[in-house]
Amino acid sequence: MRGQRRDRSRLRRRVRELERAIRETGLLAEAAGMLQACQTTEELCAVVTRTAPALFDGDAGAVYELTLTRSAAVAIVAWGNPPPSQHVFAPSDCWGLRRGRLHRVDPEAGEPRCRHVDEPTGTGLLCVPLAAQGDTFGILHLQVRRQVRRRRRRAFLARRQELALVLGEQLSVAMANIRVRGTLQEQSSRDPLTGLYNRRYMEDSLDRELRRAVREGYGLGLIMADLDHLKDFNDAHGHAAGDVVLQLVGRFLQGAVRGEDVACRFGGEEFVAILPKASLEDTRRRAEALRQGLQTQRLEPLGALLPPITMSFGVAAFPDHGASGDVLLHAADAALYRAKATGRNRVVVAGLGDREAIDILVHGPHEERLRR
Repeated sequence: MRGQRRDRSRLRRRVRELERAIRETGLLAEAAGMLQACQTTEELCAVVTRTAPALFDGDAGAVYELTLTRSAAVAIVAWGNPPPSQHVFAPSDCWGLRRGRLHRVDPEAGEPRCRHVDEPTGTGLLCVPLAAQGDTFGILHLQVRRQVRRRRRRAFLARRQELALVLGEQLSVAMANIRVRGTLQEQSSRDPLTGLYNRRYMEDSLDRELRRAVREGYGLGLIMADLDHLKDFNDAHGHAAGDVVLQLVGRFLQGAVRGEDVACRFGGEEFVAILPKASLEDTRRRAEALRQGLQTQRLEPLGALLPPITMSFGVAAFPDHGASGDVLLHAADAALYRAKATGRNRVVVAGLGDREAIDILVHGPHEERLRR
């Protein structure tokens, strides 16, 4: 009888283990499909938030992502009650990142703990480097806190290690795909010569920012600028020197705008800056600062000291000059036309009296932009 009870107990334990293995396999399979389809880090974090607590029941952990400079590992998602306390740490604080391989801490084996772990070791610790395509993206850190009988701890930690390695491989591929996608999107939205955003990105951004401005009830500024006498410059110094001028303007605008602003090359020697949460007067002041700042830039391409660069600026704003991107662009363009016609190297604000003419230009039969 005693032997039969032991057999039944072993059988029940075996059934539970099989059920748990089936559940874990299902969770990993579902996570693999979801992670493969992730397009952003936010989506990846949502999958981990859903998967990790169920996969590592009773444990705590986090996914850390390396910054682009590799100076820090930053937690992008964490779980557990409580989750790991360290949100940011130096990569040198992690044995897994240092060695480029899994680091496992078994309390009974005496392996060194990573310096980024403040919590008690519990049943064990795991750090799985997230690497793919020859690059390391971060670390999957797991604190195995589930209470397990001492004689079963080593086997339980080994099973957790197997699951962490599989999930880590899935995360590595997903993070690599997200980075590649982000790089391709960045390249497709940038002008290759100046490094500024291109016209298509500008148009999408203007529509998006206008909707946000309407929804949240704040203003939006628009600056359209045009290099003065670039054709004459090219004729005198060559198109290679003209390209250097455009590159300089691109670097200048990138450094002169705020983080939330959008600076774009509209086409040729025309540039556009979108200024969220800026009034008409704010936008005029910003345009004047750009005009003055650009004149301090100096060029010495091909060994020749060239004259100062100047630009003409047209300024418009929402809601002063309209509520659509087309109307604002035409308003700024009309102001820019006047800046060019009245002497160049100046800032002109679109007049409120121009709005009727702008509406006719946008919605009329010809729909032609002003040419300079």
